Amino acid sequence: MDDSKQSGGAAAGPQTGAGAVQDLRDRAEAIRQVAERFRKEEAAAWGEEIERTSRIPEALWQRLRELGLCRLTQPVWAGGEGLPLALYFPILEEIARCHGTIRMMVHAFNSLWRTVGQGREEQQREWIPKVAAGEALVAFALTEPDNGTGIDLQTTATYEHGRFILRGRKHLITFADIASVITVIAKTDASLGRQGLTAFLVPQGRAGMKLEPMPEMMGDRGCSHAVITFEDCVVEEHEVLGEVGQGFDIALHGFLDQSRACIAQSAVGIAQESLEQALAHVRRRVTFGKPLATRQAVQMRLADMAIAVQAGRLLCLDAARKFDEGLDIASEAAMAKAFAIRMVGEVTDHALSLFGGIGYAVGSPIERLYRDARSLWFEEGTIEMQKMTIAERLLAEARRQERAARR
Repeated sequence: MDDSKQSGGAAAGPQTGAGAVQDLRDRAEAIRQVAERFRKEEAAAWGEEIERTSRIPEALWQRLRELGLCRLTQPVWAGGEGLPLALYFPILEEIARCHGTIRMMVHAFNSLWRTVGQGREEQQREWIPKVAAGEALVAFALTEPDNGTGIDLQTTATYEHGRFILRGRKHLITFADIASVITVIAKTDASLGRQGLTAFLVPQGRAGMKLEPMPEMMGDRGCSHAVITFEDCVVEEHEVLGEVGQGFDIALHGFLDQSRACIAQSAVGIAQESLEQALAHVRRRVTFGKPLATRQAVQMRLADMAIAVQAGRLLCLDAARKFDEGLDIASEAAMAKAFAIRMVGEVTDHALSLFGGIGYAVGSPIERLYRDARSLWFEEGTIEMQKMTIAERLLAEARRQERAARR
């Protein structure tokens, strides 16, 4: 893609003038069309290869780089397109209609860099241009096998003799085996609660960091996950991401909030593809001399699916626009994800039902979509975790209003 036409978005700095805004929209639409052509002309063959081999072909990584799909949200100064979320989401929706692992690849490049984006200038300049060029991938190590993903984390970073010593275990870490650097969230002071968490940038291959592959997942076949064990792994002071004690904000507000919205938009893409596959099937399938599409019960189900998909899309867009404005989107992202992962489950259920028994066969148009949709339930937190975030914000706002009324 012609870099001379790049425009910045929220990630690249504010735009001025209606012309600049329109140029950015035109640029985003051109990229969306590239993604759409890829989906229609190439993605099925890549997906079949991934399903057959359970691995990602190196040529696919290269193809995504060639199409410019690895540098959509990174700032222009780093070689990215600088797209704000609201303009990135239609592109992500196209990609999410492809094989789930292709969606994971694009999401990894365009979201995980934001952890480094919360760091010091020298850290950003070292890593973000490499990610935008498709030369480096960032992994995010938060989740642990025996604990949650908050202040109960047990991975520790002890300060000793001018450096930190990491000890503990992480699991379900996506693309950890091929990442160039891993953002690790660890506890530096158990007495400080959320302020006692710190983020670290740990390069691949660091002594004391051991990676073990995890079993293959039900969906997103070919996408790797690992258990990471830290045994007296030395991290230097300059490898602290941001500042000591900023780990919670870096993990949640710097990455997880926008990533949850991205997961929700991915669910919209899978659901839209499922709807269109079901629509094509019921128009072709004839029973008792009539296409399924002529039956009112089928029409009602299709209408319910379409309503649910559009509702999810609009929730995602609301979160994206507020993120682009620099607002806190913890509630909006949690609402979008909570709704979208339930929605995609229902839509793929309906699609499978409309296909009938043939839809359950391996290789049917709906079978892989059905499997891939389920991975979204766990990425960046379950529906219960989203509801906890929403309730926490609701109660905090109610307390704030009550205090204000007493003044």
